[in-house]
Amino acid sequence: MAVSSHPVATRTSSVSTAGVLLAGVAVFALSLALPWLRQDLGWLEVVAVAAALLAAGAMRGWRGEAAVLCSAALALSIAFHWAPKVLAESMQTGYEVGLLFTIPIVFWDAARLAIPFWCAGRLVRDPRNAWLPAGLAAVATEALIPGVFPWKLGYSQIGWPVMIQGADLFGPEWPTFALFALAGLLVAVAAPIVARFRGEPATSPVTAGGVAALVVTAANVGYGVWALGHYDAVASSAAKAAVALVQVDPSHDDSLADLQRLTRAACAARPTPFDVVCWPECAGGSYEECLASFSDPDLILKHSRDPGRGLRPLENPACPLLFGGKIYRGYPERPRELYQSALLIDCRETMIGRYDKRHLMPFGEYVPGGDHFPQLRHYFPMENEFDVGREATVLPCDDRVKLGVMLCYEDMVPEAARSLAVNSANLLVSLINGAAFTEPLTLVQHRLLAQLRAVECRRAFVRCAATGETCVIAPTGRIVARLPLHVRDVLTAEVPLLEGVTVASRLGPAFPLACAAGVGLLALGGRRWRS
Repeated sequence: MAVSSHPVATRTSSVSTAGVLLAGVAVFALSLALPWLRQDLGWLEVVAVAAALLAAGAMRGWRGEAAVLCSAALALSIAFHWAPKVLAESMQTGYEVGLLFTIPIVFWDAARLAIPFWCAGRLVRDPRNAWLPAGLAAVATEALIPGVFPWKLGYSQIGWPVMIQGADLFGPEWPTFALFALAGLLVAVAAPIVARFRGEPATSPVTAGGVAALVVTAANVGYGVWALGHYDAVASSAAKAAVALVQVDPSHDDSLADLQRLTRAACAARPTPFDVVCWPECAGGSYEECLASFSDPDLILKHSRDPGRGLRPLENPACPLLFGGKIYRGYPERPRELYQSALLIDCRETMIGRYDKRHLMPFGEYVPGGDHFPQLRHYFPMENEFDVGREATVLPCDDRVKLGVMLCYEDMVPEAARSLAVNSANLLVSLINGAAFTEPLTLVQHRLLAQLRAVECRRAFVRCAATGETCVIAPTGRIVARLPLHVRDVLTAEVPLLEGVTVASRLGPAFPLACAAGVGLLALGGRRWRS
């Protein structure tokens, strides 16, 4: 009887093991994804990473690594579930085709998310040491392996401002490293309890990895507490700029009239002029580069093209006006060059500054891989193909206010903000046209991916969006004011003008490169670390 029942027992055990594995994949994926849907659940990301590190031994071999990859893909599919719909709208096709193009993007990013856990499984035996190779690999992967959208695991911790302040020293990848350190501290506490529960022999209560996790976490929290108090004090005593951010979707027929009406009403309600009024990206028209003034309607008509031919933004503005438009060179019908631009005009409607977008939006303004695979462009019909701006141009409103302007997608790119701060911008501004994204979560996540720019550069950061999120972000990364999504309104604020260049802005990718070298050293470090 015992011999005949053995195959059944084996099959039952295999089914049970597979069930546990699938349940683990689903729970891990959901725990990673939920903080991207609700920012107050950032603690769940720490718990998920800690659980994965605790199970580092189970991730060795192709089965464990495949399970990690599938879990990462499921997490990204939940967190960014709107992606197929957005790609389908960009391609002007059905949801199924959008889903087909989303799948390889998700698995590419899933591999980037899985690499740290693969490293932990291969490089260590004791889970209490797993956080360090995983954290180093996560930082190197996020910074050095390109993704379509520049999300980072540590952005899930933005809801805890104390955890992210070190970004001004080490860059946007620091919160990811701090997350892994905090998870490693949880593992250091939980691992002996789990081992005792399993009846495994006792091991040393302290490991190098556990001590390192404690030191990094304590240093990060200590610096975070100090930085929050210090930069709040610095901001409160700094010179201020008065700004008005007008949130109107420029794609409607009455949009220009509403932009003008809301701007005049805000200016009339203020006893002194604003330092600058901001309109969203694409609020203006498409103008020839030689156009130097918007005061003559006939001249605007002569030196402009569709869309928005002849569009005069605002007659006799009460203060400088910053708005998004397009600039072209060559014939209007077939321009030689075409840029998405931010245009700054003064009270006489004279152009006093222009910034050309340097980081174009994937699948909206260019097709990733389109140069190597031209057939991809057939699937993403675009009204215009834009050229890439060359300079990190800072736009001075006057002797005090120097605007570092980013356009839409750019505020998710750390290098865009850092280069502007290095060039002496004392206020970061982002003009956004997210009108194509009808899912509210996309607007919230866009802000989440941009929010850390304020901390990295230690600048006040204002976002003027067509449909949201229009908001004011303090140099500590906290949101101090915002407008609801999809309303037409004006947000006014007095924002601090901060100078100086942070360590992270000066060093650029030095921290990720050091982390990549650290992974290599651990891989070559021999048996002691693996034990």
